[in-house]
Amino acid sequence: MSSQNNWNNPDMYYQQPQSGPPANSYQPANAGSGYAASSYGSAGPGYQPLPPNNTLAIIALVASIFGVVSSFFIAGIAGIVMGHIARKQIRERGERGDGMAVAALWVGYIGTALWILFWVVYVLIFVVIFGAAFFTTGTSYS
Repeated sequence: MSSQNNWNNPDMYYQQPQSGPPANSYQPANAGSGYAASSYGSAGPGYQPLPPNNTLAIIALVASIFGVVSSFFIAGIAGIVMGHIARKQIRERGERGDGMAVAALWVGYIGTALWILFWVVYVLIFVVIFGAAFFTTGTSYS
């Protein structure tokens, strides 16, 4: 078996922690005594906490999905607007959630276009039906 077979080594896919405690960590009194000291409230040595998700990106995705599922396409338009604002906030603040904001834009644009197309065709069908019924009655005004 070759040494390149790393399928069973999960450590190769993740970043390894830095050696030593982080600079701002609490050192208990028995740190050098050989006993394992627990560090409550920390993420562990060398790992930094993830930045928060952008709340507006989550709301934009929910609004866009609601606009597609219901015929209330105004929610899709609101999802589009909030998706653009969320992407700007994510770039400025360094937050996570860019994928949700992009998904909100895609779902919002496509869903809104499909619902507007549906309602236009729906109204045109009734205009054609009522127009055909009006003209086939044979009424003359002369």
